[in-house]
Amino acid sequence: MPRVSVVIPTFNCERFIRRTVDSALAQTYRDFEVIVVDDGSTDGTREIMEEFGLRVRYLVQSNQGASAARNRAIESATGEFIAYLDADDLWAPDKLARQVEYLDAHPACGMIHTEVAVVDEQDSVLHARFNQETQRAVPQGACLRQLLQQSHIQTLTVVERRSAFDRAGKFDLRLPVAQDYLHWIQVVLEGYEVGYLPEPLGLYRWRAGSLMSSQRRLLGDFVRIYHILLTEHDIERHDRRDIVQLVEAQLYQQERRLAYLERRECSGALARHRLRNLIRRWPLRFELYADFAKSYVSRNRAPVASNAV
Repeated sequence: MPRVSVVIPTFNCERFIRRTVDSALAQTYRDFEVIVVDDGSTDGTREIMEEFGLRVRYLVQSNQGASAARNRAIESATGEFIAYLDADDLWAPDKLARQVEYLDAHPACGMIHTEVAVVDEQDSVLHARFNQETQRAVPQGACLRQLLQQSHIQTLTVVERRSAFDRAGKFDLRLPVAQDYLHWIQVVLEGYEVGYLPEPLGLYRWRAGSLMSSQRRLLGDFVRIYHILLTEHDIERHDRRDIVQLVEAQLYQQERRLAYLERRECSGALARHRLRNLIRRWPLRFELYADFAKSYVSRNRAPVASNAV
């Protein structure tokens, strides 16, 4: 029975999947299995995967999204650790060796992530050390507050204990984009710490048109996540009202930002619907009334670039 189960969901990614699987099979740490779940691809993925033979366990399902594909892979996984890799990303050869060593030395850690490099579809390097270059505060240790404010964990860099996954629960099928973020929060809510290595052991591929490239879709998932945390998770069990208040504040901020993007990218009517709900919940937030008034302004006359709502 291998110690590490490498989980790779894929959908119509024939251009990159061979190199991705190769980077997993080329690990210096050898006690692993590779599980690829094809989420209903209609391209040449099956033919490529057949080339790997018994070195890869290849499962096929109807198109249900990344969450369902990861859950399917983990259901069949046998490893003590789960290593996540997406179908267009790559690993450094010593990634698993470094992370397994860390988890063995830090039993309080439920998962570990690393620094990440970023390339485009043509392999041009956009960031050699993304977290460092963008000065992102990376979650590590007992980091519940930090993680609730910042989703700065890249899935392809994570190795998670299977025991932590089982306690935190499966990836949520309701979240098409940020299902990983909710899962990391759930791991920390279960009392686990988060480990971090500052070396870029993963290579993330930025692709135009991907789900992650849409800010509106991402914010929509963030809003769903904070709703889920408030309504379905007993976050008050920590006896920390400040955590509940933090989640409520995040929900307010993200939903207000989403209303702004809906006004810019979709329609004022859609934004007004969201703003009405916000006003019902926070009637004394007077900036919401200004946002509501702005929703009647033509999108073409709105500022071209702004971080404000």
